[in-house]
Parts: sequence; structure tokens; C-alpha cells
Amino acid sequence: MLEQETASIIKFVIENAENSYVYYCNVPQNFMIPAVYFPTPEIITGGETFLTYYIDFTWHINFFHKTAQLAFMLGQKVLAAIKQQKNLIPLISENGSVIENRWIRVNDPSVEVIENGAAQLTITWKSRRPYKEIEIQKAQSFYIDMAIKSEE
Repeated sequence: MLEQETASIIKFVIENAENSYVYYCNVPQNFMIPAVYFPTPEIITGGETFLTYYIDFTWHINFFHKTAQLAFMLGQKVLAAIKQQKNLIPLISENGSVIENRWIRVNDPSVEVIENGAAQLTITWKSRRPYKEIEIQKAQSFYIDMAIKSEE
């Protein structure tokens, strides 16, 4: 599911980032612009209920262009596309096709200039997951000693 969620967000961002070059692991020294860079998202986990836990994701996606303003505008277009979808990013299957009526609900995104020629779009969301169920063998029979001892 983690890969499916991040792949869905990557696809959505790329589709709305105006034919930008895409970088995942590291941005090379002589990279092309406009560009979008997907670093590893930050992950925080916690317990939620007896049956589920949550994963909080924070993803700082970077946009690069000739100027800070152009990079900001590129990030702002993606932010606007998210808002137009009511913060729902379509979930995709392993083959890249959209899964009908399945989305990732993200929190309100933000975009800011981080340096000359670079802007950062921050997307956060919470993913709830069930704990792995541990199979417990049920008792086949049990014995209760109901003997009453009298005090002498």
C-alpha cells in the first residue's frame, strides 16, 4: 500500500507539473529544468486503536526552474490541482491505471520558495493500517475445579 500511495502522488504531480524532468534518488549536478525532485518522504508512526496503527507522511517535493518565481509557479500549479480535486489524489493500481472510487486524502498542501530557482511543495497525509492479526488457537476444552472445601 505504501508504494501504491507514493506512486499515486508521483503520477499526479508529474501530470500537473508541465512536462518537467523528473528526478527520484538524487538530482545530478547538471540537471535539466524545469524539474521536479521526489526525495524520500518523512514517516512517523503511532498506534491508533486496538486493531489499527497509523503512518503520517510528510513529503517535501522540490521544483526547479530558471528563477524562484517560475519554480514557485510550477509548484503552485500542482497545489491548485490538488485543491481542485478537494485534496483527493486518485489511487492507482500496479499497472498505473486509476482505481475507480479510491483516493488518498491529503491535508491542505503548501508551497514556498526555498532558494533561488527552487520551490518546495509539502504534502502530508495519514494512512491507517490494520495490525497483522496473530492467529490464536482456541481452547478445545477446559476444566474447572468446582470442589468446595469446608473449613474445619
